[in-house]
Amino acid sequence: MKQRWIFIIIVSLFFIGTAEGKKKKFDPFDLYDHEMHNGFYEMASFACETCHINENAFTRETVNRLGCHQCHNNPNPPAPAEQDCSRCHPNGQFPKPKSHNAGWLKQHRIHAKADPKSCATCHSDSMFCIDCHQRRDKIQNRVHPRSFRQFHSIEARATPQKCDSCHVVQFCTNCHQGKVQ
Repeated sequence: MKQRWIFIIIVSLFFIGTAEGKKKKFDPFDLYDHEMHNGFYEMASFACETCHINENAFTRETVNRLGCHQCHNNPNPPAPAEQDCSRCHPNGQFPKPKSHNAGWLKQHRIHAKADPKSCATCHSDSMFCIDCHQRRDKIQNRVHPRSFRQFHSIEARATPQKCDSCHVVQFCTNCHQGKVQ
């Protein structure tokens, strides 16, 4: 009986310790003070709808977080604002949109063509696109496996439209004529 109680106490202490040891996930809105910002909003004639884009956007999960960028990611902000991205994005971490789920890489072309401005909210530098789409780095292939060059003819013949989603015909002819390596 005594051993049973000791076991129960040890298990209880373990669960209490792990529950207390869990860190709360960082949320930039832990830093946000709405009352402090109100003066700046009024001074700059900043519309509430910039952040509260609809009648349901009044919680941390639903507010338009990009509204913060109107001042904090703007070289000429409408009100005095700190330009320190690391306060809300520690270690350079930026949350991915819900659309960037499994299979995103294969489907991003459709979304990028339909609404390039939505891409530009995070990927403001055109180098982000160029880095993948025009880079011919043989060591750091991001889409194809390292051995793809040796076996790509099989896939190109079977489903040429897959190649067309990223490459133009000139890409193939340049490589096969020895113009590009």
